[in-house]
Amino acid sequence: SMVSADFCTAAILISTGAVLGRVNPFQMLLLTLLGVTLFILNEYLLLGLMGVSDSGGSLTVHTFGAYFGLTVSRMLHQLHVDKRKKQQETEHQPDFFAVVGTIYLWIFWPSFTSATTASGNTEPWALLNTYFSLASSTLATFVLLPVLYEENTPQMVQIQDAALANAAMMGMAGEMLVTPFGALVAGFLAGLIPPLAFRFLTPTLSSRLKTQDTCGVHNVHGLPGILGSLLGTLLAALATADAYGGRLEFVFPLVAQGSRTANDQAFYQLCALPITLLLAMIGGCLTG
Repeated sequence: SMVSADFCTAAILISTGAVLGRVNPFQMLLLTLLGVTLFILNEYLLLGLMGVSDSGGSLTVHTFGAYFGLTVSRMLHQLHVDKRKKQQETEHQPDFFAVVGTIYLWIFWPSFTSATTASGNTEPWALLNTYFSLASSTLATFVLLPVLYEENTPQMVQIQDAALANAAMMGMAGEMLVTPFGALVAGFLAGLIPPLAFRFLTPTLSSRLKTQDTCGVHNVHGLPGILGSLLGTLLAALATADAYGGRLEFVFPLVAQGSRTANDQAFYQLCALPITLLLAMIGGCLTG
């Protein structure tokens, strides 16, 4: 129950990142209460009814939290325009907290993504896959940022974004048979998303879609969460008893029991994505 509460808290924290500094304490309380309710409903639909495998929360935590918060932000578009512009210009200034937060993320995320896995069976996979992808996502940030921006050295907050994007990418696939090479490739792709999205997508999101993203949750959680769910879908389709051995019953219990084929499981994994997006956006509209 405490682990589930931790996941729920992370989802709401992501949502508040989209509207941070633009809502008063009462509105933040309302967003939290409604967000928690919708989070539990989405988790029940995906994990309880559909049998989706999402141990690290690519969908239930990162994708839901990001698009719930972004939809609330879109509904609040007309408020505090000048203040939002000022925040957008200063949102990525380096500070001491980014250094502490980055170290904390490197320590915390492997245990976060493996917290709900069966101890001694799939937990080592989730831990190692997360570590491999963390290193690779950081490498991608160091490679890409000097190409996109004038400064030669990435700021610590940009390394922090890479660590967060990696967690969203590997949340669903962490306990699956990604292999070390696959984890490195997935982590590298996750590390490319935040700098590219901040450079090209965020201005479009603000100007054309009228959605202000104070902390960049779309680039750091939303897009990597979607790609992570697609990666999980692909791995579910490729799952076989020979490859997973006794661990198949922990990762895909319905497949191991014979009530589903691997393709059926992949279909449910894929359907979970639009369901999460729909619930997050409808809930975000009502909350906003």
